Amino acid sequence: MRWLIALFATFCLPALAADPVRVGFAAQAFIFTGAVDVGLENGIFARFGLDIQPTTYGGGAKLHGAMIAGAEDVAFGGGSDYAFLVKGSPERGVYGVVNEPFSVVISAADPAIRTAEDLKGRRVGVTTTGSYTYWFAMELPHFRKWAAGERVNPVSIGGSLSGQTAALLSGQVDATVGDLVLGLSLQEQGRGHVVVNAAEMVKDVISSLVFAHTDFIAAHPDVLRRFLAGVHDAIAFMLAHPDQTARLTARVNGLSESVATRYIAMTEAGWSRDGRMSQAQLRATAEAIEQAGLLDSVPDLAPLTMQGFGPAGP
Repeated sequence: MRWLIALFATFCLPALAADPVRVGFAAQAFIFTGAVDVGLENGIFARFGLDIQPTTYGGGAKLHGAMIAGAEDVAFGGGSDYAFLVKGSPERGVYGVVNEPFSVVISAADPAIRTAEDLKGRRVGVTTTGSYTYWFAMELPHFRKWAAGERVNPVSIGGSLSGQTAALLSGQVDATVGDLVLGLSLQEQGRGHVVVNAAEMVKDVISSLVFAHTDFIAAHPDVLRRFLAGVHDAIAFMLAHPDQTARLTARVNGLSESVATRYIAMTEAGWSRDGRMSQAQLRATAEAIEQAGLLDSVPDLAPLTMQGFGPAGP
């Protein structure tokens, strides 16, 4: 009889509530949302006892404005977003997600724009001023060794693929800096093409990382550790199951499976396997921030980085 009472009591106990984690994304791009999408789809975060509450913003400025307001616990943004931390945003970089700019390209609909040199003086869409896409657009003349005074004209068009596509096809901009999926989709549809791939020019600059609010770090360090362990396992799952990941990417982002499959194959090498951000990567990212005019000097990102919460440890 006692065992029946014990069994009854066990089933009557309330389930432990999962710990909520408010997660913000700079844009609806796989370099930001991919690990969380895969983790949610496959129950990875649930296994770590987490209730993920995702929100997508239209660029880094809006994302970090939400962090300043305390509306998010963690944020997936670009390396250039460290500039917000230098200016006082209460965050720390805690986990590298994408350590090479594999997914940033310039795409165009105009068939006359075939090379980087065809972009001189053109209106080029970026997510927001101060974003990684803005930095790449502004540094393109340096990478290509253009003459003094030759540049592109950046235009802020937000971070959504639909908005970027509309801006491009309507003629609001001549080209746009954005996710590789945009160029691949336009190419498949016969409405555009990839002009420049950042991976051909840029090394070490961190493309995507997790920032954590300092209040969240102080109050819930164990929750942060479990969240980053979930991100780590989700990336590992993604790399081990490319076909399944491609189907998920196609569904979540409204892509064809052929585009999603090409995208996953082309970007596999850029995902961080351990979340570590090296001193070389932090230095290159700091230099990129200064080069883009976001800060007057090259910042020291080490005090703004806390890597001991990831599975790889300090």
